[in-house]
Amino acid sequence: MPLDVKKIWDACGRAFDSFNSTSDSLSEIIERPAIQKLVGDVSGKRVLDLGCGAGPYSIWFAERGAQVTGLDLSETMISLAKEKAEKQGLRIDFHAADIREPLPFPPAAFDLIFSATALHYVEDLTSLFRDIARVMRQDGHFVASALHPMSTAYFPLANESDQHEPRYFGSLRSIETPWLEYGEVADEGRRIICHHHTTAEYFNAVTAAGLRVTELCEPQPPAEYALQNAARYEQAMRVPVYLIFKVEHRQAD
Repeated sequence: MPLDVKKIWDACGRAFDSFNSTSDSLSEIIERPAIQKLVGDVSGKRVLDLGCGAGPYSIWFAERGAQVTGLDLSETMISLAKEKAEKQGLRIDFHAADIREPLPFPPAAFDLIFSATALHYVEDLTSLFRDIARVMRQDGHFVASALHPMSTAYFPLANESDQHEPRYFGSLRSIETPWLEYGEVADEGRRIICHHHTTAEYFNAVTAAGLRVTELCEPQPPAEYALQNAARYEQAMRVPVYLIFKVEHRQAD
């Protein structure tokens, strides 16, 4: 049975946006520089942002001349994304849609497909990656930033809330929402339920979709981050936060 991700993110989305906008956000400090390097020049490209949230990457792509479509199943997040894009005078096509369902686009519709920290809400990665392959141009790319499996291994199993040691195997996980102090969060959003995927599961899904990985990145925090937040720096050095990969169509031999 699919997770009720919509209910969770409608309840906690605004608090998450505040949390993710802080000066010591791991997304800004560790994830974004690596993504920008892998994505490269997006001017004039058609970009699909899957699980776009409040639109930080959609906006970044649009500022650099891309034609952007952003999907997220949370109306709260889509509303925030639209507000931000409008404030910056950007035209971005945001829609509320569940990326676990077939993507509502024709074949070869996009040059770049992108997803940041949304794949752990998708149980069936192979079906999603096959659909990504369908809507991606033959010379296009898929760039995904996933929460690193070593990181999500620390999330307790959904039926073992008192788990203290990491467990690498076992899919369904549940953690207390880390951004409760950053805004009002309704009861439905006080715990995050998600899937832990192993490294093999990500790459087996890539292969099953007829794709291949061309670049792989496990970014570490910059040394200067230790001066800003020593505790978070040490944690990010012990356990990698992100697994970022770039994918293209596998060419026939």
